Amino acid sequence: METPQIASLSSPPSLYFNAGSQQPSHRVNPSIDGQLMVVSMEQQVLDLLAATLEPNAAIRNDAERHLEQLYANQAFPISLISIASHNSVSIALRQAALLTLKTLVLKTWSPSLDDYAGAVLIDDATKDQIRQSLLSIATSTEEEKKIVGAASYVVSKIASADFPETWPTLLPTLLQLVRQTNDTQLHNILVVLGNLVEDGFDEEQFSETAVELVKCLYDVAVDGGKKFTSRALAISIFRACFDTMEMVYQTNKVSVKQFMQDASDAWSPFFIEVLKMPLPYVPSEEQEGQMGPAAMDWRGVVALKTQVVKVSFTESVG
Repeated sequence: METPQIASLSSPPSLYFNAGSQQPSHRVNPSIDGQLMVVSMEQQVLDLLAATLEPNAAIRNDAERHLEQLYANQAFPISLISIASHNSVSIALRQAALLTLKTLVLKTWSPSLDDYAGAVLIDDATKDQIRQSLLSIATSTEEEKKIVGAASYVVSKIASADFPETWPTLLPTLLQLVRQTNDTQLHNILVVLGNLVEDGFDEEQFSETAVELVKCLYDVAVDGGKKFTSRALAISIFRACFDTMEMVYQTNKVSVKQFMQDASDAWSPFFIEVLKMPLPYVPSEEQEGQMGPAAMDWRGVVALKTQVVKVSFTESVG
């Protein structure tokens, strides 16, 4: 299965402003020999994003208006993704690119989205590029949580409209990645799965994927070679499945009861084992401040036990 590819800038972007003005130049850049050259789409978008972060409201509003005027340009969302994926760009601008893309998707991607503004402005070929590139950002080894979280959220919204009809590879790709990734990437993939369960899948979509998804979460949760925090996140997503199962239960009680019984039989012994697990010694204030191995182990075990207790409480209430 192909690894999703990210659109990338040919070189790190930089900001250019008109001399004596606080407003970015969106049309031309000076070249080394004094000649004028056309600004690339990436540079133009980057300048506009920078302007949206300005304290001056007039500059911000003007930049936002110009960004909206680019919605129908098929290069616009690709440029946003390119900026978001470039590590040399500041976190603030990368996050602004993803937030702008989120607004574009919610308003113009599909009539099935709540904020749809009445016209699909992105063609199918560009949509495919966006899906693959966004998924690649969300499931990469990126350690900046704001970037992963923003990309993951947009993926979940696109999935709610496109999975499985026009994005059939989404879940198989994620489940395959779970089985072959390092801890940082695993955490990011689990964030995407969590967003899909909470915001991306409707009852029918969840019903079609529940068995395979829960099995994948179980394999992560019981794997002693994984980080405690990743294992705890897998349990948290499993707990989120209960809310969706309640909706499915209204139309398919027999299947849901059988599914829940099978899940309980598989997970309960593991939960009991976790609850019996001794806590590591409490780290000192210095160790806690340095976030060393002792502090990480302490927090990880506590997180794991906490998620197990939450699942147990959910089951008992249900």
